[in-house]
Amino acid sequence: MIYLLLGHSGSGKSTIASALLSRGLNKITTYTTRAPRTSEINGIDYNFISLDEFKKMEDSGEFIGTTNYVGNFYSTLKKDFEENYYSKDCVIVVDKEGVVEIKKEFPKAICIYLRCSKEVLEERIKKRDDDYNDIKKRLSVLEDLTSYADYIVNADRDIDTVFEDVLEIVKNTK
Repeated sequence: MIYLLLGHSGSGKSTIASALLSRGLNKITTYTTRAPRTSEINGIDYNFISLDEFKKMEDSGEFIGTTNYVGNFYSTLKKDFEENYYSKDCVIVVDKEGVVEIKKEFPKAICIYLRCSKEVLEERIKKRDDDYNDIKKRLSVLEDLTSYADYIVNADRDIDTVFEDVLEIVKNTK
């Protein structure tokens, strides 16, 4: 099964994805043209590539679910889905465009939306020491993503509680 983690910046998607890895799920690492944050590792958090390289891969049809989010491109290799869809339990962090595109080709993928209030998102993003303008951009694009989700988890709570809720969904949908 492939689990799609959906939520706004600061909702805990990457933290939950990492915690699911410790429970035996595999991670599908997405590609992005944005610069890594100081704590991020290429190939682990994202595959950080140049805009030219991204465009070449996009033009050759290698990606699924490409999106432009606050000026940076994100996508996932189709090959990674094809290799894992039937054989392994995997988790991937996505946005709404990713959910739509992935579910077209992999309809049984399960989307878990980590819904979070603007106030909590802002507080968490500020703790990451993101650039002020990046914070402003990320908060300006907030919207309700409920319609894209198979399951909704209240991510305003502490991360351990959120993780337990997500883990329960995974256990009940295998």
